Amino acid sequence: MFGFGKRTPEQPPDGPQVSTKLCTNKFNGRSPHVGLYDCRERKIWIAKPLAGQAIRTSHARLITGSDNATSTVWKDRFLCFWFYTPDTGQGYILGYPIDWAEAHLLVRIDPQWDYDRQRLIPAELSDQIDANIERQVKHGLRIFEFFVACKLPYPFALHLVGQRASESQFYLKRVEAAK
Repeated sequence: MFGFGKRTPEQPPDGPQVSTKLCTNKFNGRSPHVGLYDCRERKIWIAKPLAGQAIRTSHARLITGSDNATSTVWKDRFLCFWFYTPDTGQGYILGYPIDWAEAHLLVRIDPQWDYDRQRLIPAELSDQIDANIERQVKHGLRIFEFFVACKLPYPFALHLVGQRASESQFYLKRVEAAK
């Protein structure tokens, strides 16, 4: 009556989940897409091509509990990534030139957000920010290895992309086409 008592939790006890209706853990190499890396479960999720536009799907939409395609609720434990197949991207990434004739894996990183511990790191704690970036690089390399294991018929490069070019690492790793 007065609002006392148990409150309804804002998210399920297990936390955010990736929608298996909208995502898969397999990739055939045919189309560009967005994806999520679950930092807790260390699992990669790839958006299914809905109406042929998997690259345009919102990352937040892939997570259960999101009420619309622009919501960022519960996205904090997931690294977002984009995979562009050859000749599907265009332009610069934060002012950096990209050769779009090849495929590119772009992984979003944030030096101040700790995906593993679910907390913000103050800017003045540079040693913790450096350790956080190292963890995010390792997560990015796990995503890269997933695509290497797909034995794609074209070369691709890994880019870690922050909010600014100075926080990014372009062409961190590259792999040739599988034979």
